[in-house]
Amino acid sequence: MKKLFAENGTRKLLIRGAVFLCGLLFSRACVFGEYCPFGVSLAAAVPFPYVFFSFLGSSVGYIVFPAASASFRYIAASAAVIAIRWTLSDIKKLNSHSFYSAAVAFVPVFATGLAVMSVSGFSSKGFVLYGTEALLSGAGAFFISRTSVMLAGTKSLGMLMPQELASLILTGCIALLALSGIAVWELSVGRIAAIIIILFAGRYGGISGGAVAGIAAGAILSLSGGDFSFIGACFAFGGLLSGMFSPLGRLAGCGAFLLAAVISGLQTAGSERLVIMLYETVAASVVFLFMPENAASFLRAVFVSRNDDEHTEGLRRSVIMRLDFASKALSDVSNEVDEVSDKLSGIITPTVEGVYEKAVESACARCGMKVFCWEHRDGVDMEMLSRTQDKLCSEGRISTSDLCTEFRQKCCRTPEMTSAINRAYQSYISSRAAQKRIDEVRQVVAGQFCGLGSILEEMAEEYSNYEVFDNDLAEKITVKLKDMGLCPSAVSCRIDHLGRMTIEAEAADSKGRKLRRALMVHELNKLCGRHFEAPTVTNAYGTVRISICERPCLDAEIASSQHISGDGKLCGDHFCYFNDGSGRLVVILSDGMGTGGRAAVDGTMASSIMEKLVKAGLGFDCSLKVVNSALLVKSEDESLATLDVLSLDLYSGRADFMKAGAALSFIRKGNDMFRVQTPSLPAGILPQIDFSYTQDDLLDGDIIVMISDGAIATGEDWIENIILSYDDKPIQQLADKIADEAVTRRNDGHDDDITVIAMRIINN
Repeated sequence: MKKLFAENGTRKLLIRGAVFLCGLLFSRACVFGEYCPFGVSLAAAVPFPYVFFSFLGSSVGYIVFPAASASFRYIAASAAVIAIRWTLSDIKKLNSHSFYSAAVAFVPVFATGLAVMSVSGFSSKGFVLYGTEALLSGAGAFFISRTSVMLAGTKSLGMLMPQELASLILTGCIALLALSGIAVWELSVGRIAAIIIILFAGRYGGISGGAVAGIAAGAILSLSGGDFSFIGACFAFGGLLSGMFSPLGRLAGCGAFLLAAVISGLQTAGSERLVIMLYETVAASVVFLFMPENAASFLRAVFVSRNDDEHTEGLRRSVIMRLDFASKALSDVSNEVDEVSDKLSGIITPTVEGVYEKAVESACARCGMKVFCWEHRDGVDMEMLSRTQDKLCSEGRISTSDLCTEFRQKCCRTPEMTSAINRAYQSYISSRAAQKRIDEVRQVVAGQFCGLGSILEEMAEEYSNYEVFDNDLAEKITVKLKDMGLCPSAVSCRIDHLGRMTIEAEAADSKGRKLRRALMVHELNKLCGRHFEAPTVTNAYGTVRISICERPCLDAEIASSQHISGDGKLCGDHFCYFNDGSGRLVVILSDGMGTGGRAAVDGTMASSIMEKLVKAGLGFDCSLKVVNSALLVKSEDESLATLDVLSLDLYSGRADFMKAGAALSFIRKGNDMFRVQTPSLPAGILPQIDFSYTQDDLLDGDIIVMISDGAIATGEDWIENIILSYDDKPIQQLADKIADEAVTRRNDGHDDDITVIAMRIINN
């Protein structure tokens, strides 16, 4: 814990230093030759705890490096920004508005501009210039604020939406604008850095990447004024040509940019400025050529094409349609099996009335009085025999004396009739038992058809969420895995509609080979230009499946505590937790019926099957049906187990609670407590079973506690009190305290298995 606090303290110190340096840098970003409003923009955009450090950095920049004619005006505007933000800090709704930072920056800059004009004299030109400056300040604050939010999260470049990416690019261009005023031998550091970035963008993004980078950098740097206003056209044209010639190599890209600089400069620039521009291009090209090939590989994620070619897209849609149609067909098969079975059961299922009919056929077959007894009006009828039905059903057999007096007087073969009824009834009981078992098996088989249909439906839905299958990158990943000693038989690289990349690979399982997970993640990070989570590895039938997703924004600290009934060795509760390879944390808790070895078998079986199926990519509902079928056919004895499943999306914080006969769970948000409790049945009782679902959105610091029913034998309120009193101690202490208190409170002479799983959500 001390280490964690030390890391947090160091991180905060680094952030403060970075904000101070940004303030120092942004105060030098000058437009129109004399206006420097971006130091004020930074003060309006950074999170409020760091606003003082941005003010301090920009103030030092305005004083030490006065790039504007009225530096103290910007210091006053920055101070006004701090005052406004402090005054309105309690209005959360206003602070969270998208244009709040833009408005906070616009007002002081425009107000101080009006104040300057009140002294120097009002003019339409001055009003337009100060108004434009205020708009630029507000726009800068808007882009910087969105960039600061992105930097606070863990999104990689490939996951950014176009609007977020634009904000990041424009914020970077403001930094380049500030660096453009720093010169070494009359060569601008900012323009050299901009050219290097454009060359890399053309290298990894082709024509579109080079053109976008060139237009953005040129448009912002041309605002600096002076004799370098021509660089807007130069950078745009250079980026276009460098991207066009990038397939021929880095040297060709540099030559194309240099040619564009010459052509653009000859039209608009003076000879002296053109020569400086050419020297800057040469300097940037030399740096670019000597930099490692993968130095800016992260840019590759930005320029991943979202539109696959027609063949690949058509194949993807065809697979989705086939899977979807197959799922519906299998569901129809299940329904038809049920319908036909219901109709046949009404025709062939034995009845109690049939017992007497079979007994008559057996006892009276060779009797000479059969015609007289059953066809003469003074004979016998079935109603006389059916009077024994109550005793037959209650005791399982009858005696001759149980037949009515009238029947005994008219029938000369009452002992044979009694024996025939008893034999027919035993046959009826056996037939009913067999029919019941057949019905159970039929329902399980029909359920498997339906479950298989659900699996295909979920696969179709999953594939429909993936927009891009990057085959080129998959081939590069295959080569990289082979270099690491792993020989994959197949590699898939997918990008979903939110820009998140998932890598899946299959290879032969070599138990003697150790999988170097950390090295794998490190190499894939460099290759793909993204930040990946540790791989999830699943083994099945000699095949190892590796699934890797991008690093999510959230993580969870997990602790567990368990008490075994009677201090035995086998616990009826079984739990596991894992990352499923798609950015979800999955926690499974199962409670087998009773205690001891049999309960341990049921609980372990249920949770293990669920874990294996979810890791394999199946949905939770399909996995539950498979678990239920396995418990039904496991043995002739009744087997049941509860299932308590939590699926936490570590990207969005959405938590799905799924319960099948499980005990309640607890959620703490700040000082508020919530219970997750929904009625449901455990697995292994009925052929058809479904989870009861509850959803919630979780944030950093929220706490979840999952328990087995042994922990709530004496109530639930005391658990809430313990959770509410918990502070920032290790989460293991919370789990241990609840489990120990549950054992202490159990004073009824009974003991039960107790499991407590506690989780705390943290930023990744």
